Amino acid sequence: MVGCAGQPQGEPPINDRPAEAQTAPASPADESAAVASALEPIPSPADALAAASRTMQARARRLVAPADPVAVDLYTLNPTCEGYQIEPIQVPRPQSMETTVGLILAEQAIADLVLSGYRASYDLERKTTTIDIRVARTSGRGLRSLSLCEQKALLGSLRETLINQPDWNIDAVTFTDRGNALVL
Repeated sequence: MVGCAGQPQGEPPINDRPAEAQTAPASPADESAAVASALEPIPSPADALAAASRTMQARARRLVAPADPVAVDLYTLNPTCEGYQIEPIQVPRPQSMETTVGLILAEQAIADLVLSGYRASYDLERKTTTIDIRVARTSGRGLRSLSLCEQKALLGSLRETLINQPDWNIDAVTFTDRGNALVL
């Protein structure tokens, strides 16, 4: 049965409970940690809105048939983070690789990671593509902070998509972060 203060009858009042059940006053270290966490930057709603807008624009671009289309298999991470699912899309033939990389990067929804752009280069002799990913300076996270699943979603999707397109003749994909080799 519950008493008038919402407390079960037969229970001692909160202040009369044993000392181990009561919380101790916060130590100075606890208080400084609370102040430090309160001073951490708050994610900007504008960043979330911009990311959602990029995702919607990328998905909308899939619906528009390009003038000179070529079929590309887009590899995206499945929901269990264990493998990739293939989605055929149409992209413009002249910029098929650049368009595909742009679509994959635009559709990533990784918490607190804001990308400002990328550059892709292809070494014909070595059959290697290098993608230099640019993280926005306002991003709450960097590429090195990604979990294994997030790495597979972003970098693995790019690698699988590029290597598995026979017309592009790519054997390896390397990643850089503003020109510095990305080792994850």
